[in-house]
Amino acid sequence: MDKETKQMFELVLKKLDSMEKRFDSMETRQESMETGQESMQKRQDEMYLLFRSLEENVKVTRAEQEKATYILADMQGKITKSTEKVEDHEKVIEQIRAIN
Repeated sequence: MDKETKQMFELVLKKLDSMEKRFDSMETRQESMETGQESMQKRQDEMYLLFRSLEENVKVTRAEQEKATYILADMQGKITKSTEKVEDHEKVIEQIRAIN
């Protein structure tokens, strides 16, 4: 093999080595990006679950508030009815006292 051909092969081998190193570097970066993407996917899944639990908590809280409102309205109605009966009894008692 002559000197020129040998130099040409050495140059080609150097370029191939350089390309192989760049390819290895690209594979490493790709693996790193895949790991980051998996991490983001896990975080997104966690955030979705957290959001769903907060949504459910809001529904439960609203139901409890509606129940409390219903109970309060029921108590208010009973107190109003009792107050009316007491006032009626007071009127009757006043009428009886007026007669005596």
